[in-house]
Amino acid sequence: MENSLGGFGVTTGGTDDYVLELDPALKNAYRQGLSIQVKFNHGNSGVSTININGKGAVPIMKAVNGSLVDLASDDLGTINHYLLLFDGTCFQVVAGLKSSIETASETVEGKARVATIEEVNAGTSNSTFVTPQKLASYVADKVTGLWENKGTIDCSTNPNYPAALAGDAYTVSTGGKIGGATGEDVQEMDVIVCLVDNAGGDQASVGASWNAIQSNVSQATETIAGIIKVASQALVNGGTDDLSAITPLKLKTLLDSRLATETLIGLIEIATQAETDLGADNQRAITPLRLKTRLDNYLNRESLLTITAEQIGTTMYHTPGRNRYSVMNGNMILIKDIRLKRTSGTGSVAAWVMNFPKPNNSPTGALSGTLTSNQGETFFYNIDNNGRVSIFGTFVDPNDELLFNIHPYIAKYPIEYDATSPA
Repeated sequence: MENSLGGFGVTTGGTDDYVLELDPALKNAYRQGLSIQVKFNHGNSGVSTININGKGAVPIMKAVNGSLVDLASDDLGTINHYLLLFDGTCFQVVAGLKSSIETASETVEGKARVATIEEVNAGTSNSTFVTPQKLASYVADKVTGLWENKGTIDCSTNPNYPAALAGDAYTVSTGGKIGGATGEDVQEMDVIVCLVDNAGGDQASVGASWNAIQSNVSQATETIAGIIKVASQALVNGGTDDLSAITPLKLKTLLDSRLATETLIGLIEIATQAETDLGADNQRAITPLRLKTRLDNYLNRESLLTITAEQIGTTMYHTPGRNRYSVMNGNMILIKDIRLKRTSGTGSVAAWVMNFPKPNNSPTGALSGTLTSNQGETFFYNIDNNGRVSIFGTFVDPNDELLFNIHPYIAKYPIEYDATSPA
């Protein structure tokens, strides 16, 4: 019976996850239709839950415009007593909340208050409504005479204002000026309204007693609100017209077609890491992160290259897959312990025998030196500007090996080889 009736209690805790201990306590799990009366010990800051007698925390929700939604900040206070009803999923706030009806707007039905007469006169409030009484008071204060349609007036000859009473109104049939040659410009379908009784005359004498209501307003400028036409795509692209409006579509079309170049400021796409690493694209921008990643991968890196059959002539023999040389940071060549024999045994060598990567800038004789074989024989070598290696010396033992150890050198980047194979 106690569980069915629910109970009353005051919450504890300091967050939006409220704890409630009923006395007597609930004996069973929450059941659909269970109602609880609650006084909250502190206000909420947003989405809230409640845990009653340790039966588990469930959301507290409210009904707004026919839907259940989470609580907003300050929906729960410390003064009101609240009635909560368990619907099988959450505890709905049945009573105690402030009005859950939203404030009315142009798109949402809801609550609104009556505007004060000061707000009506100011005409700036867009969230209150005007009563018939206040509207009548406003109109009575603004209108000095009843509007009376007096027909049309031809302004093509720049006539003076006619004699009129306050409220008399004329519709312009043909545009021109009203109030003489120095009068006010008016267009067809504009309306001139008499504000103060007058005997008629030119702009200087009675112009202040009239008001022109323009149906076709003037061309808009930076200082005048008026009519304006939509710019064509050609005008937008030209960028010289200052009297037309640009639509979002035409602006997007211009921006999409305005790609940056070395001489033109425009839009530019960010390069991917793959495009940055490849280094062939000249139409995209590299970000600091992409550049750092590229440099991090480029610096302090080593690649191993193998002497291929196309890079060594028939004069010399080497062990395929064994003789390798290193490339540091893309183009520093480190050659060590490449071992060569003469293919036909003992005898002299004085020829171009191998291809290495082309040097970046090698003055004559810069890549020349001596080598020593296992048997202590001295050989000379030279690497020309195309990376072609020539060796000069004599093998006196058919099993003697030439140790090809030379100083590192800088090669062209990316690595290039002479297109012709040694003989």
